[in-house]
Amino acid sequence: MSFKEKREMELLEKDMEALENEKKQLDEQLASGSLSYDQLQAASARIGVVMEQLDEKGLRWLELSELA
Repeated sequence: MSFKEKREMELLEKDMEALENEKKQLDEQLASGSLSYDQLQAASARIGVVMEQLDEKGLRWLELSELA
């Protein structure tokens, strides 16, 4: 595994952790029932984007972990 790949893997781990935290916060907001309609729409749209990014980064992390 090259230095660049190791660095990318480290960055992916940090990004995935941040996205997981954001997803958790969005889940809590959505479950609270205290959001207005507009806030609910925005949170729902954002959680979709966050989950998509987590999937992409997770797949790349798996590819890199196979090289290690």
